[in-house]
Amino acid sequence: MAESGYDEINSKIKSSQTYSQVSADSKQLAKKAGSTFEEAKSNASQSLDKAKDMTKKAQKQVKSQLEELLGIIGTTKGHGGSTSKYLKKQITKTVVKIRPKIEEILYDESINAIGCSQQQTYTNTVIYVKVSSVDIFGLLKVDPTSTTGKISYEKASVSYGSIPFSMNKELYYRVQNMGVSYFDDQGVNYKGLSGQDLFNIKYLDTNPDTLDQSGWFAVELINRTQGPNKIATFVRDYYKTLKVVDTTNIFAQLMEALSGILSMDLNAGVSTVEDNSKFGLLIARILGICYDKRKEIDVQGSSKIGESDLIDQSFFEFSEIDLRVINERTNNILNRVIEFEDCDNIKFPVEFQNTIESLNQLNFMEGEELVNNIVELTGDLLNVNGPAKGIGFKLDIEGKLDFNFIVNLPRAIFSALISPKILLPIMVMIKYLGNTSVDAFNTLVDFFKMFSKFVIGVVSRITAIFIEELFNIIKKDIVNLIQSFVNDLVKEKADKKLIMILKLIQLIIIIAKFISDWRRCKSVIDEILQLLQLAKPNFGSEIPLPLLAVSSLLDGASATRGFINTIQEMQKKGLPTGNMPDGSPNLMLQALLSQSKGQSKEQAENGKTMVCSGPFTITPAGLTVPKTSYGKSF
Repeated sequence: MAESGYDEINSKIKSSQTYSQVSADSKQLAKKAGSTFEEAKSNASQSLDKAKDMTKKAQKQVKSQLEELLGIIGTTKGHGGSTSKYLKKQITKTVVKIRPKIEEILYDESINAIGCSQQQTYTNTVIYVKVSSVDIFGLLKVDPTSTTGKISYEKASVSYGSIPFSMNKELYYRVQNMGVSYFDDQGVNYKGLSGQDLFNIKYLDTNPDTLDQSGWFAVELINRTQGPNKIATFVRDYYKTLKVVDTTNIFAQLMEALSGILSMDLNAGVSTVEDNSKFGLLIARILGICYDKRKEIDVQGSSKIGESDLIDQSFFEFSEIDLRVINERTNNILNRVIEFEDCDNIKFPVEFQNTIESLNQLNFMEGEELVNNIVELTGDLLNVNGPAKGIGFKLDIEGKLDFNFIVNLPRAIFSALISPKILLPIMVMIKYLGNTSVDAFNTLVDFFKMFSKFVIGVVSRITAIFIEELFNIIKKDIVNLIQSFVNDLVKEKADKKLIMILKLIQLIIIIAKFISDWRRCKSVIDEILQLLQLAKPNFGSEIPLPLLAVSSLLDGASATRGFINTIQEMQKKGLPTGNMPDGSPNLMLQALLSQSKGQSKEQAENGKTMVCSGPFTITPAGLTVPKTSYGKSF
C-alpha cells in the first residue's frame, strides 16, 4: 500500500509539472513560433527515473518513508546540487533545534525500557553494572583528548557542579582511577537538577558479588531528602543535568555511518566493524517499518502498536547478500576507502583525518556558520575534485552522499544518544529491579535484541520528526505547483473564481491537521494525495439526491484538469512528455493541448443537455418531492 501510494503521488506531481511547462510553452509559441525555452520541469522526473535505476545491494527491508519522501522532493525540485544543499541545510537546522524533543523521547523510552511504573521506588543500595553494558560503542576506551575523542565526548571540560555536566568524560576518568569514587574527589554525591543527591559511583576491576573481572561501575543509590525515591523521578532528575546529545557527535556518527571514519582513525578490528555494520543494517530495517497496523478500527488516532507486532526473529537474521554487504563494508573501512556501486563499484580513498578535523572545528561554531559547515562535511570525505572529477563521476558521488546524509541521520542521532551517560541509569535501575540479563550481551546486535522496544521507540520517533520536516517541504512545493496553473483554471471559469480559490484554500488548510503519528505511512501518503487531489467525488452510478441538490456549487469540467489527466496517463505508459533535446517544446503535447481547449470551447459555446423528468409526487401541502432525472449531453 505504502509504495503504491508514493508512486501515485509522484505520478500526480509529474503530470502537474508537465502541464505547467506545456502551458507556459503554449503561451510563448502563440507570441513567436520557433522560440527556444528553458528545459522542462518534467526533466526532474526523468532524473528521478534514473535515480530509481541506481542499483542497490539487496537488504531485507522496504524503502523507508525518508527515502520515499526524498524521491518526491526530487520530483518537485529536481536532483541537482542546489536541491541537495537546500535539503541538507533544512534537515541540519532541524537536528540543531530538536534537542528538547529528543530529551522527551529519551525519557519516555528509558522508563519503558526499565519496565517500571511511574510510582516504582528504590532504596539506598549499591548496584554493580558492567562497564561494557553502558559503553556499547567502546567510547570509554578512547582518550577524550585524542582526535576521535574530541568529537565523540562533550566539548566542555569536566566542571563539577556545572549543568550541563560532561558525564561521559567523568566516567572515563572514573575508569582511569580504579576505586576512587565521585564522592572521594568532590566530597559530595552526584546531584540532580533538583539539588537532591542521586548516587555515588566508582570503577572496580572485579564485581565483589560475582568475582567477575570484566570491569564494573559500583553505583550507590542515595535516598532523597525530599519526597519518595521514585525511579522515574531519579531518571528525569539525572537526565536534566546533562546535554543528552552533542551536535558535533551526531554528525561524527553520521560520517561514521557513511564511510567509517571513526573506525579508521581508531584502527578498529574486523569484529568491531562487522558488529557496527550489522547494527546499522538493523537500524535501516526499522526505518522501513510502517506503523499502520491496527488490531481494531482506531477513530481517535491514539492506539499504540506493540513492537512485538512489528518484528519477529527473522528481523535479526542476515541473508547471504546481507553478509556480503557487511563484509564489503568491513573490507572498505579496513582499507580506508569508500565504494560507490552506482559508479561501477569504483573505490575512492577516504579523507578521514581531514573530515575529523572539520568535525572538530564544529565545536567552535554556532548558528548559521555551524549549519553551513555541517552541510559541507560530505565534501570533506573524499577529494571530489581529484580522482572523482577526473573520471566524470563527481556529481553522481556528491548526489549519493547527500542522499545518504539525510537517510542516515536517525541512525546517527541514536548512535550519539546511547552513550555511557545515557545508558547508565537505565542499566542501574534494570539491575535494581532484579534483571541481571543486561550483564550478558557482548555485541551491538545483542544489545539491539535485548532492547528492541527501546531502540525501535527512539529511532522511529526521531525519524518521525524528519518525516514531518520533509512533508512540510513537499507541501510547500505542491502548493506552489498548484498556484502555477490556477490562473488557467480561473480564466476558463471566470465566474467561478471565488469557488476555485476557496477550494484550494480548503485543501491546503486541512493538510497536517489529522496526522497523529508521523510514523504511519498511510497517513502521510493520504495527506499528500489529498493536497494533490482537486475534489473529485465518486459515488457510483447513482448520485444521492442530497448531493445533487448542491451540484450547482461545482465549477464544471475543466480543459486544464482534463489535459493534466491525459499527461498522467501518457507518463504511466512511458510516452515522452518532456521537451525536445534542444529545449524546444514538445509539439505533440502542444497539439493535444490545442485539441483539449478546442473541444472545451465547442462544449462551452454549443453544448447542451436534454433532461427527461417523470411525474413528480405532490405532498398534501402542495409541494413536489425531489427526484432524479436523466438525460443526454450533446
